[in-house]
Amino acid sequence: MSENKDAISEEEAVQENIFQVTALIALLEQKGILTRQEVLDEVQGLKNRG
Repeated sequence: MSENKDAISEEEAVQENIFQVTALIALLEQKGILTRQEVLDEVQGLKNRG
């Protein structure tokens, strides 16, 4: 299998996703759109439904 030089590892992809989600939550919280607790509650609700 040939390896793509631009490809990133699964671990790097997960880490990048964590940074992006964290940044979005922080920005939404700073703008007063939602609170961190609302996000945590929504995540818990998704886990309970899944």
